[in-house]
Amino acid sequence: MAMFLMANAGVLTATADAAPETSRWLVAYFLQACAATAAEPLPAPPAPRRMYRAMLRFATAMRRRLRSGP
Repeated sequence: MAMFLMANAGVLTATADAAPETSRWLVAYFLQACAATAAEPLPAPPAPRRMYRAMLRFATAMRRRLRSGP
């Protein structure tokens, strides 16, 4: 779920002004991809610590970007 949220956050950041419907499309795509008819065994997920570090790096990069302005 965290990866879906991170992906959607990236889409929102990139398309919010020009194509806000892209986020709704991505969520619909994720829901369809997760449908039981497409269910197969998944590879092991990333370790929680690695995901946490990735989210921290992303948040830090976003804060830097916001501080530096457009």
